[in-house]
Amino acid sequence: MENVRRVKKSGMLSKLAKKIREECEREWEAENQPGTSGRQDTQTGPDPSVPVDDSVEEIFLDDDIGVPEDDEYEEEWLEQSFMESDEEWHTALNDLLAIVRESTDYFVPKDSRTFLKTPIDVGKALTTASGGQLWYEGIEKSLQYHFRSRIPAVNEISINLFVDGLPLHQSGPTQLWPIMIQLHELPEVPILVIGTYCGMGKPNNVEEYLRPLATDLNHVLENGVHINHTKIYVRIRAFIADSPARAFIKGVANYNAANGCIKCKIVGRRRNARMTFEGTAEARTDAEFRSGQYVIGHQKRPTPLLDVIGFDMVKTITVADDLHILHLGVTKRLLEGYVEGNLTPVSKWTVGEQREISNILVSTQLPVEIHRVMRSLKHLKYWKGSELRTFLNLIIIPLLKGRIHDDEYRHFKKLYVAVTLLSSKHFEQHWNFAAALLEKFVLDFGLHYDRSYINSNVHNLLHIAADVREFGPLHTLSSYPFEGKLQFIKGLVRTGHRTLAQVVSRLTELRELEASVNIDNNIQYPIVKNKKNEAILHIKSRFTLRKGDRNGWFLTKNDKLVRYSNVREVSGSYVIEGQQLLEAKTAFSGPINSEVIFNYEGSVANISDDTVQDMEMEIEELVPTIEQGAATLMLLLLEEEEEEEEEQSREEDTGSCCTTDLFLEREDVWSQLFQTIDGEGPNNRYNGFLRLNREELCISDRAGSL
Repeated sequence: MENVRRVKKSGMLSKLAKKIREECEREWEAENQPGTSGRQDTQTGPDPSVPVDDSVEEIFLDDDIGVPEDDEYEEEWLEQSFMESDEEWHTALNDLLAIVRESTDYFVPKDSRTFLKTPIDVGKALTTASGGQLWYEGIEKSLQYHFRSRIPAVNEISINLFVDGLPLHQSGPTQLWPIMIQLHELPEVPILVIGTYCGMGKPNNVEEYLRPLATDLNHVLENGVHINHTKIYVRIRAFIADSPARAFIKGVANYNAANGCIKCKIVGRRRNARMTFEGTAEARTDAEFRSGQYVIGHQKRPTPLLDVIGFDMVKTITVADDLHILHLGVTKRLLEGYVEGNLTPVSKWTVGEQREISNILVSTQLPVEIHRVMRSLKHLKYWKGSELRTFLNLIIIPLLKGRIHDDEYRHFKKLYVAVTLLSSKHFEQHWNFAAALLEKFVLDFGLHYDRSYINSNVHNLLHIAADVREFGPLHTLSSYPFEGKLQFIKGLVRTGHRTLAQVVSRLTELRELEASVNIDNNIQYPIVKNKKNEAILHIKSRFTLRKGDRNGWFLTKNDKLVRYSNVREVSGSYVIEGQQLLEAKTAFSGPINSEVIFNYEGSVANISDDTVQDMEMEIEELVPTIEQGAATLMLLLLEEEEEEEEEQSREEDTGSCCTTDLFLEREDVWSQLFQTIDGEGPNNRYNGFLRLNREELCISDRAGSL
């Protein structure tokens, strides 16, 4: 990377573009000289009269720069070079536009700002607010621009709102506070940024920060939005934010204050310098909030959200965010307790145990749809939320078996089963039972761990089920897609000068691309790609079947568990072939029979070696999608060496862990991946078996189609 920066700063890329332009000019002049044949007069070598710039040659000759010979990697290298600096990126684009204008018949503008439709006079759109600057475009204008070339496929849009703080620099206090929306009925539409605040810290006045949003919401709620002469109705679905942001926008006490819970009237107490929330309490109501009954201890200041039509101050602002509560909250806290020994009275895992677990983690082969691989426990403090999500959904149940006390293991399974039930609308009939499991988990938390660890994250588990009953499965209330957009916005800032103007300009440029990509994304699935002697089947964008345990397992609607081997086209439809898992049994019996959540355990020896004719199935026989979610089949295949028969040997075998899955989903519905993998056998040894987890999906009106 240092070499790339050196190349850019030296101006070599501009010189290279100039040289290419000059060569194109010479070739054009040679081909168009009057009375001569262009083909004969075209120079085959460099013009001796034109000096060669040795510095340009170094781009290709200096091995330290590391430009691969392969064209694909060279393009990636050049793209990385151009995107490193905003100013140099525009300069490089200007050079490219000049080459296109002079060497082709295409008409393109001379300046990159015209080409990218960079807004002019951005400063006029910025206002002073809350101790900083605020840019607010609005809901209707954002929707109109995104759908400028088409009409949405729905006549009513439910929006999820999101706000959060984004520190820009480690050496300074500058923060961005974007206001974003997500269209619930149109998951293919990217997160839209409708406004952004920039200042030295978070906004110091919630009135000035949220008043434009409140006014805008009332307008679109009453009048709808008009897109290409079509009226689209708008309603507020949920307001998603993390704990500090929720307290700020609602104008209430912070989450770690004694009266900090936004959902119930529980009063916390301090234990070991920590605010704890033990037990349950009466739920708060919108009517009591608006009448000022919580001004003592809870309500601190008025908020513009009180003026929004039909906005429920208790229900609409949700706490069921899997990223902050489940993954970065409870899961990370418990895992850190076992690794670092700071979860009294839990014993710290020994060095040998941690090494064994780390070996399993790093050797786990995740399916192609999961982009982030697992790291060892020594890097636990650096784990991202997506890593903790993978750990919770895929790995934690078999790892905890036998490595923690049985009582603690049974206690944790209550959380796992409850989250599984709340993650799919198919289990809606069991949501009340999931609420009871979460309440039992929270109330028993102090029996297994020190009561000083019952913080706001643990307490908020009590309120997850209510949010799910009100709005839908957990993945529809997740902040993962918004957090991804936040990091994208952070990457748009190149310097500390006119920060907000930079962000607004880049967002305006890039929304043109987002809208175009959305229009042109008309890929027809399924797609079969033949690679060597393998047929790779892409059923949907994030649903791939190919040979092997990693990406080969899938589930059919008639409950067949199959490992993919081939696909054939017959009479215009595709027929899939594979080997069936012949026998499966329930993985566990408590706190609920694993059959209820479709968790099974099977032996590797029971996988058919042959492709049986009745195992052939058409794609229509695969489990159909549910809402915007996934048809999920998760298998964990543990292949281990034979155990030594000597009785005195207590060393457990270590083996490679390979996960495979099938799902029809986008990345933002990862919360639907459930798998309960339960080990059995003496001394907790895994004796060569295949553990399965699948989610049975309800058959909708589109049953039988993907």
